Amino acid sequence: MSMRKRTIAMITAALLGAGATGIALAPAANAAAPYHGVDGSGGVYDDWQDEENLGVDDYAESNATALWETVLYADGAQWQDDDGDWHAFKKNQVDGSFGPETESATQWWQERYGLPDADGVVTDDSWESAQRRLHGPYTGSVVQYAGHARTVNFKRVGGKYRVKLRLTGSWKNAYYDTLG
Repeated sequence: MSMRKRTIAMITAALLGAGATGIALAPAANAAAPYHGVDGSGGVYDDWQDEENLGVDDYAESNATALWETVLYADGAQWQDDDGDWHAFKKNQVDGSFGPETESATQWWQERYGLPDADGVVTDDSWESAQRRLHGPYTGSVVQYAGHARTVNFKRVGGKYRVKLRLTGSWKNAYYDTLG
């Protein structure tokens, strides 16, 4: 093989190898997506003012939804069934699934706190209103939510909120795109 052909073959092999490496590395780089969850640091007075919307169409199956359901439970929220009967939002309903009961309880909660849109979608107004009842952080990274019916605890570790899930009984990061 001539020197020119050998040089072209080596350059081609190097370029193909670099291309293959680039292709192999691209998915790995994308796999390390940034944290997409409820976060906060320092005092809790501004932790929830910039959170994502939650609802039947927004992050309906997530640990962030479980965090919101914990707020509903702490405030003694009520939800209305199809027959028009009212029921207490109970601890065992903190499951990270934003279904009809969570939507109804959120509407009840929004009306109770005089929010302009009691539509069952957790928006900035809901997050900011709930944020006013946060206290801490305390020893062990505990942040407390002083609800109307009871006080509940969250954890904030490394600036990331954690919620205790009924499904697992363990603390999980309050991700918008993860359940469990």
